[in-house]
Amino acid sequence: VVRFTLDNYKRIFDPIYIKVFVNSFFLATLTSFITMIIGYPVAYFTANLEKKKKALAILLIMLPFWISSLLRTYGWIILLGNTGLINNVLLNLNIIDKPLSMMYKFSTILTGTAYMLIPFMIIAIYNSVDKLDRSLLEASYDLGAGKWKTFFNITLPLTIPGIAGGFTLVFIPSLGLFFISDLLGGGKNIFLGNLINSMITKGRNKPLAAAFSVGMIIMVLIILFIYSRLVKINTGGVDENKNL
Repeated sequence: VVRFTLDNYKRIFDPIYIKVFVNSFFLATLTSFITMIIGYPVAYFTANLEKKKKALAILLIMLPFWISSLLRTYGWIILLGNTGLINNVLLNLNIIDKPLSMMYKFSTILTGTAYMLIPFMIIAIYNSVDKLDRSLLEASYDLGAGKWKTFFNITLPLTIPGIAGGFTLVFIPSLGLFFISDLLGGGKNIFLGNLINSMITKGRNKPLAAAFSVGMIIMVLIILFIYSRLVKINTGGVDENKNL
């Protein structure tokens, strides 16, 4: 007999599962901030290149999307493993006596996730910087403001929608990239994505997996709501896509 029940949703609030939500949120937030810190200078530099060089730079930024995500993750294993490239070079140069343990750590998962998603951040910020009204920057320089003052008072505030968009595009996928934590973390760190995957493939508990999926969707909706509010505040409540 099939009956409606909320038991699986109640289990979400078990302390052990709450920790999984917190860990996932922490990973996604850190990934978003790291990609923003690295991605903003890259996007800013790209947006100020000449037209031909700009096209080439964008091509190079998008190039990783043409390679399988799984292959790129295995690339990190080849690079960071005990018999990987870095350890082999350091051992051959007699810099270390034994291989460094770089795999199966939270920092490794964070690095792999940030690497996988940074193009989203760069492109989002690039679009925002590229659309800047250059006359505002020139006016700032004419009024005696230096490069840094112009950046913090004009450029940065006007590119907040791009930053918020990039943050959203990075944060949301970070919650579900279970294969990165499985391969680079060795199953030691449990996040929402690989927990749901494990419930379906190993635990055969689809109802509980569905409940956790709903929990993830709620997290995503909250992030999207915050993003929409940030963009609305930054544009003064005016839809930028609307022709006035």
